[in-house]
Amino acid sequence: SAHLGFIESASQNIALIRRYIPSRELKIKQFKIGTRGEVPVSLLYLADVVNPQLIRELENRIKLIDVDTVITTGEIEGFIEDNPYTPFPQFTVTERPDTTASHLLQGRAAVIIDRAPGALVGPMNFVAFFQTVDDYSVRWTTATFVRLLRFVAFFIAIFTPSLYIAMISFHYEVIPLQLLLSVGESRERVPFPPIIEAFIMEIVLEMLREAGVRLPSPIGQTIGIVGGIVIGQAAVQAGIVSNIMVIVVAITAISSFIIPSIEMAAGIRLIRFPMMLMAFAFGMVGIIIGMMIIIIHLLTLESLGNPYGSPISPLRISDMKDTLVRLPVWLMKKRPLSVGPRQLRRQGATRKRRNDE
Repeated sequence: SAHLGFIESASQNIALIRRYIPSRELKIKQFKIGTRGEVPVSLLYLADVVNPQLIRELENRIKLIDVDTVITTGEIEGFIEDNPYTPFPQFTVTERPDTTASHLLQGRAAVIIDRAPGALVGPMNFVAFFQTVDDYSVRWTTATFVRLLRFVAFFIAIFTPSLYIAMISFHYEVIPLQLLLSVGESRERVPFPPIIEAFIMEIVLEMLREAGVRLPSPIGQTIGIVGGIVIGQAAVQAGIVSNIMVIVVAITAISSFIIPSIEMAAGIRLIRFPMMLMAFAFGMVGIIIGMMIIIIHLLTLESLGNPYGSPISPLRISDMKDTLVRLPVWLMKKRPLSVGPRQLRRQGATRKRRNDE
């Protein structure tokens, strides 16, 4: 992966993007935000690729911001996003110029704020949070495998604790007998119902994760290991939680770390808790209802007026080459339709020409 990264100076960040796209079509519009401390904000886009309506919309939203001053990129995101009440992010914040350049070439726009080391990129759709620029630097078979792994991790991170609760509380007949006996054995000393047990472990995990972030990195890694292994083992021996619960929490944690976008991973961590309550109240039916609500919610979301569920809903077959699977680069002749770019052609007949020679 690239070693270049954005810093706190907007002019240098723009220069880094220019190194990737030295094109005269890369336009920069500048704004000033803040009544007490003016902050220069730059809007970057490829004029011949991006949808002009999208730029007008973004401009209007940025101009409407009336605030003392802006310190972080996230504040601007909060002011310009379509739906502030959803756990899913509608923009992505990246500190990598190669990722930003890749998004600009697909027909997205980037907002760069002076004093903040990150570019705000939009409009994003759900699938885009599972793609990284590094997927294109490895072989397509490997990239496809990793992509599928991320989507599986998405479901595991949301549904594993709630499945555990539903199966232990309601549907133990679906668990194979041998496994049921070992689950029963590990749960016989636990005084709590599965929902309390799951909540204890999940909240302890979130605390450990937050503590690890706040501490200096050498100690941060230690607390992860000490917390995970020592507390988990001690809790099992003390009979507070069962062995199976520790495994469930570990799988959930690993799955949420696989997702490349921090904002998306944070949203998934939040959704896990209402799903656990649904499973506790209604069992498997609750999980199915919860899943339906999440899917309906994802399909109704928009990012800068673009459908969040694209290219799955509305269905765009040509974009499917780069969603769940990542086909060879030479097959991706067009830009993704999800962003509504003006110019679709991304490459010529590279493969054909080479074979004819």
